[in-house]
Amino acid sequence: MSGTELFVAVIKIAIVLGFLLNMAAITTWADRRQSAMIQDRVGPNRAVIYLPAWLVRAVVLGGGVLVAAAIAVPFWAKHPGLESARITTGIEIAILVVWTTLLLISARVRKDSDGVAPYRDGADSAFEERVAQLAPRTYFYAGLIAQLAALFFAQLAPAGFIVRGSSFGPGVAGSLAALAILLAAGYSAGRVGEDPVPLRLAGMLHALADAVKLIWKEDLRPRGADRLLFALAPMLAMFPALVTMAVVPFGSTLCFIDFDRDKVLSFADLAHLAPVVGPSGACSAGQLAVSLSIANLDVGLLYVFAIAGTGVIGAAIAGWASNNKWALLGGLRATSQMVSYEVALGLSIVGMFMVAGTVNLQKLVDWQGQNAWGIFVQPLAFVLFLVALVAETKRVPFDQPEGESEIIAGYFLEYSGMKFGMFYTGEYIEFVFSSVLLVTLFFGGYHLPFLDPDGLRITLGSDLIYELKLTHLAVSAIHIATFFGKTILMVWLQLFIRWTLPRFRYDQLMRLGWTRLLPLALLNIVLTGAAVLALESAGEPLGNAVAIAADISQSLVALAALGGSVLFVTGLLEPSRTKRITASSAAQMALAEGGIRAGKMQA
Repeated sequence: MSGTELFVAVIKIAIVLGFLLNMAAITTWADRRQSAMIQDRVGPNRAVIYLPAWLVRAVVLGGGVLVAAAIAVPFWAKHPGLESARITTGIEIAILVVWTTLLLISARVRKDSDGVAPYRDGADSAFEERVAQLAPRTYFYAGLIAQLAALFFAQLAPAGFIVRGSSFGPGVAGSLAALAILLAAGYSAGRVGEDPVPLRLAGMLHALADAVKLIWKEDLRPRGADRLLFALAPMLAMFPALVTMAVVPFGSTLCFIDFDRDKVLSFADLAHLAPVVGPSGACSAGQLAVSLSIANLDVGLLYVFAIAGTGVIGAAIAGWASNNKWALLGGLRATSQMVSYEVALGLSIVGMFMVAGTVNLQKLVDWQGQNAWGIFVQPLAFVLFLVALVAETKRVPFDQPEGESEIIAGYFLEYSGMKFGMFYTGEYIEFVFSSVLLVTLFFGGYHLPFLDPDGLRITLGSDLIYELKLTHLAVSAIHIATFFGKTILMVWLQLFIRWTLPRFRYDQLMRLGWTRLLPLALLNIVLTGAAVLALESAGEPLGNAVAIAADISQSLVALAALGGSVLFVTGLLEPSRTKRITASSAAQMALAEGGIRAGKMQA
């Protein structure tokens, strides 16, 4: 391995580990916040750092200048054949910045139905008063319409404005986007007051404070515990959760021009990303391919199951080495539960292997991008895999190894300090990685509907409806953002399971795995095999019908994503009001006496 390849590998490892560790912290906060909302108590959002106003202004204005320069400069470079696409991209960025800025201004200064501004005392200028006359949702809907209209009308630009090989048209569009960013950054910097600005990072500072606290906490070890195994168990529990991500592709393959023509990736080549790639996404002659996975193994999914299966050893050793009967019981529960559900977990996705014909995760993701997402091809497998995955990660309603009402805290009962923190972090990393697997196997990985490696291409069967060429850099960036965005969405959806379902009894848990999931997984394999054989013998007419059905499924995904985004943003702009409910006689008595005096943490 050359020095350049080692450097690229380190960058990919840093991206993967950074995402897993940060998502583990965010998920910890989200779990606590959700429990606080359900139990009507103070959530973990009190940790705050106050920054000087001048520093915040400098960061906002300086960041805006850097982003504007990073956008404007590449638009003035010459990329023959991509003039129309680059003009469209610049206009889209400008429109996005404008309506997002207006939306945020309206949401910040507009008064609600009670005549109260949510953040401040209302508008500070005539401009803000004028902006606040329209509701935030109006800017949101108008912005979406403008974005969609720009996709079509930008293609009607005058012929003199788009000159093949010229950078004038794209440069003007990029400068327009940069100007919009500068104006938004300047306005935001001027909006910062003189008082110190609180920084909470959506509650993530609380998780950081917990980590610092765990580092300095006393590390206790019970009498009679095995010294070596007691210290080794947390490492064995956390290590598999980190290294399983190595074979998962988080973006499409990058193609670099072999600048020095030595057919070996060098630092000079990293500065010359190919401007465009073909519809297949394969690098052409004279280009060097860099996959966006740490290790692109042909047996990628088998590697995932092999490494993830070793996590059970950490739970078993922790329960036995603690010399505590409750910890031992938790370790036995964890061992039997994880081993049992690994069987259903593996068999549930055999049907996906049969359809795609590979266990290589990169090829599996590419197959979904070229055909249909796994959830449409294997809907029963998705349900089985999701249930088994929740049980494998030991989350509610399958948290029997850690059931505090039965065995106190389970196999890590005797652990404290950073050893407990490793168990805790490892479980949340497993939870995040479970969402990564769901996205990779059933939701197309980094693919978006109708987004090919060379641009946007909307088709129905063999009929081309709309086409927009995009640069290799733009498509790659969209793919990376799509993968991590899908993962965050799946994490968010899985969080609701914890506070929705009650815990099963242990006998119900084991019965579900062996007498329900396992037979259904075997049935799914038989049905999939019959369907594959039927398709292979049916001929071309049925194949064309299946291709049209796949395009329809992609259209449904695109429409659902657009509608879901609209509903989500609308919900953020118009949150529902919550009312406290008097649910007990103690609460009724407290209200009759004038309420409960707020403490320091509740003020």
